[in-house]
Amino acid sequence: MSRIFTPAALFLALSMPFAALAEERSHQIEGGQVSVPAGVTVQVKTVSVGEDATTVHLLVSLDTSDTSSVEMAFTENPTLQWGEGQMLHMRQIADNPNLELQNGQTLEGDLVFPGVIPADVETVNLVFNPGNEGTSIAGPGVTIPLALK
Repeated sequence: MSRIFTPAALFLALSMPFAALAEERSHQIEGGQVSVPAGVTVQVKTVSVGEDATTVHLLVSLDTSDTSSVEMAFTENPTLQWGEGQMLHMRQIADNPNLELQNGQTLEGDLVFPGVIPADVETVNLVFNPGNEGTSIAGPGVTIPLALK
């Protein structure tokens, strides 16, 4: 399994400021999995809301005979969305800015979204490639509803 945050130093650099937060809300996600016709499966494990950022721990896989790779940030960076127009944009990953995924590969790691989801929000959507269909073999559109209970 490949890591989204490679090299390891980048992962540590991005996660260290969030390790010391006193009031982090962590949500185990049940049912946070979506597969689209392009061959992409996204499974969200946890959503952690800290003082300055929200972190989504997930696995993303590509298994298809239609393409050798897809980009999960093809049209724009992924977002966490709730309410009317409320959203957080993902911090771009330096060594994989388009979240490219090779056929047969599974990426596991944390996506960091600067900002926080308000405590009273019960559901957010994690959105990849908004406006694209799930059949796009360049950058499939994927929306995953996440219950924060």
